[in-house]
Amino acid sequence: MTANLIRIAAFLFALSLGACSTYKATVDAIGDTTKDAFTTPPAKVPTVDLTNANWQKLTPDQPEGNPLRVAIVERNEKIGATRVVLKAPAAYTLPPYWLTAPGNYTVLKGTFVFGALTANGKRTERVQTPGTFAEVPKNYILQGITRPGTEALLYITVYGEWAPKVAEGAWT
Repeated sequence: MTANLIRIAAFLFALSLGACSTYKATVDAIGDTTKDAFTTPPAKVPTVDLTNANWQKLTPDQPEGNPLRVAIVERNEKIGATRVVLKAPAAYTLPPYWLTAPGNYTVLKGTFVFGALTANGKRTERVQTPGTFAEVPKNYILQGITRPGTEALLYITVYGEWAPKVAEGAWT
């Protein structure tokens, strides 16, 4: 009886070794063919014609000397969307602002660094470069900076009217 148990154990051990070597041979045969399987494809940056853009202040109470500007580039009545481009100079601190309707944005140029909270409530930063896309729920407060070097452009789609709100005292 003991001899049979030893034979069964030896057989199972040999079978396991065979399976492991087959697995290793398969992995080796695949080699580096999967090295790019989980990489993010390069982001596509939308082309937005700004040659005739009418740049204006973000909100009516924004001081004239403040360089932050926006331009409404499209109103799509069919889907109820307004598309704007926000233009900020390099190394600029954005005032805390929010949109009164849900939307999304894509970074067209430059680098934005937005403050965020993790699921545990810890503050973190999200560095966003050209092609970065994000959904924004209504009344979600955006606060961030642009990196030095070049102006930054943010292409925003709002599913409703363009009516941004700025935190009280943000322009002082």
